[in-house]
Amino acid sequence: MPTNVLIAGGGPAGLEAALSLHRLAGERVAVTVLAPEAEFTYRPLSVLTPFAAGGEVTYPFDRIASDAGFAHVRDRLASVDMAAREVHTVTGERLGYDVLLIASGARPVVPFTGAVAFTGSLTDQERLHGIVQDVEGGYLRSLAFVVPAGATWPLPLYELALMLAARSFEMGMTVDLHLVTPENEPLELFGAQTTRVVNDLLARGGIKVHTGLEWTPAMLDVQRVITLPRLEGPAIAGLPNDEHGFLVADEFGRVAPGVYAAGDVTAGAIKQGGIACQQADAAASHIAALAGADVEPKPFKPELRGLLLTEHWARYLKPGAGPSTLATPGLRWPPNKIDGRELSHYLKSLEPARV
Repeated sequence: MPTNVLIAGGGPAGLEAALSLHRLAGERVAVTVLAPEAEFTYRPLSVLTPFAAGGEVTYPFDRIASDAGFAHVRDRLASVDMAAREVHTVTGERLGYDVLLIASGARPVVPFTGAVAFTGSLTDQERLHGIVQDVEGGYLRSLAFVVPAGATWPLPLYELALMLAARSFEMGMTVDLHLVTPENEPLELFGAQTTRVVNDLLARGGIKVHTGLEWTPAMLDVQRVITLPRLEGPAIAGLPNDEHGFLVADEFGRVAPGVYAAGDVTAGAIKQGGIACQQADAAASHIAALAGADVEPKPFKPELRGLLLTEHWARYLKPGAGPSTLATPGLRWPPNKIDGRELSHYLKSLEPARV
């Protein structure tokens, strides 16, 4: 009998795990993905939408399920009964499992009032598009881009700030732009070479940078504040969550007997799609070995990579190396904003449902 693997979550970590298990374990596993969506949305490209320069890409879930050999249950995780080895969904269904992989993500929270928190949703894309239009029309003359304290991924805010600076320059508008961050240096996770390049880009864009600071409304007198959501743990009932509601996983993603986790739902400090995929790969290798596949489990060893993307160029970022520059028209679409070993290659072979 194949090992019954239930993956709760249909984002990058969940799909990376499903694709990896399909390759590593084949018929030794029977995989079910529990996710409410009918489509997988490649959300990182949503930063381009407010500038009418592209946008998010979606792929049909049923096609991915067929290719990766998993069943798709359109529902959402509510709680876990580890003793019975089953999950309860928000609609009251019960799904059994031999192995459970939680990849359901974190809970986005607006970090402070009076700001537009860009999550990448269609509503937020429209709100940002309205702000861009107000800048173009001369109605907005001052804005602050604020990285919130706590768990978040700051890169999209830098992209939005740089693109708005470029747009205001192209329109001949003088706009007072600020970037406020608790980081000691811009995008310091990528190291000194990247921070030097990003500081130069921000300076050339006329963006005033305020580092090592947590935002307060009295800090700057601006007309609009654009920020990112702070991520909080979902505190899944029936699982051993930490004090912030996240799951604490070991190097193979193990949370408890028979339960694994990957992605933003875990207690890791970096909330990023590529890191989530690496966690999913480690968990999948361990699960595949348990299912009897001839696989040596490979522990999670984070390797941070990023793509700083604007309308006109893209820069690949990696700690310890200077950013490499690519012209946006030369990128294969979608560019690897989410650097998943399985997912990136698969999506490049798949026709999107909507661009």
